[in-house]
Amino acid sequence: MTFRLHQPTIAGIDALVQSGLAPSRNALIETLVDQALRVLRRREREAQTEKVYSEAFRNPAYAAEQEEVIRAFAAADAETAGRLDS
Repeated sequence: MTFRLHQPTIAGIDALVQSGLAPSRNALIETLVDQALRVLRRREREAQTEKVYSEAFRNPAYAAEQEEVIRAFAAADAETAGRLDS
C-alpha cells in the first residue's frame, strides 16, 4: 500500500519513530489507526447508550421508577458526599 503524504506529515512520523514511540513507520501508523478506531468505537457506543436512555426516559413508567430510585438514595448520596468533603 502506498500513501502520498505532505512533507511535514512525513517529518512528524519520522520524529515520532525517532523518539521511540514506535519501532518503525508502519508500527506507528498501525498504532495510531488502532487508537483512532478505539476512539471511534467508544463514541459510537456512547451515542448508542445516549439514544437508549433518551428513549427510555420518554417512557413515563421508566422515568417515574428512576425518580423513585433517586429519591430513595438521596440520603445515602448526601451522607457519602459529606464524607468526601471532609
